[in-house]
Amino acid sequence: MVAGRRIGRWMVEAVVLVAVAAVLFEASGQSSTRPAPVRANAYSPVDINDRDVRTALNFALATQKKINRNPEAIVLREVLTAERQASEGDNFRLCLSVDRRGRPVTARAIVRRSPERDWSVALWAWSACGKRK
Repeated sequence: MVAGRRIGRWMVEAVVLVAVAAVLFEASGQSSTRPAPVRANAYSPVDINDRDVRTALNFALATQKKINRNPEAIVLREVLTAERQASEGDNFRLCLSVDRRGRPVTARAIVRRSPERDWSVALWAWSACGKRK
């Protein structure tokens, strides 16, 4: 009789566990009615003619030309997008269309301006923006 109660109790616990798992699984598949919160330090679009964007662009291009040791190796075609992130200074994320040794390619550059207004290139990644123009 004791063994029968244990098996019955175990079966009830198993059914409850499966029911709870099913409810959680179903709830996880439903979309939230609230919009996703915007992070305080998210990148925001900036006009490509903004003075700070132009300074970041010139700094990134000069740094990359110095690394390549050939000023003609990289020629800017167009700034595709520009974004700014405020974070103890500013980060500028640029998507660039450039000619690299005569071939069109995109480049993602992230340029940092410290609170002391010092500039540095945090990232230069070839073909990291998506489609070429």
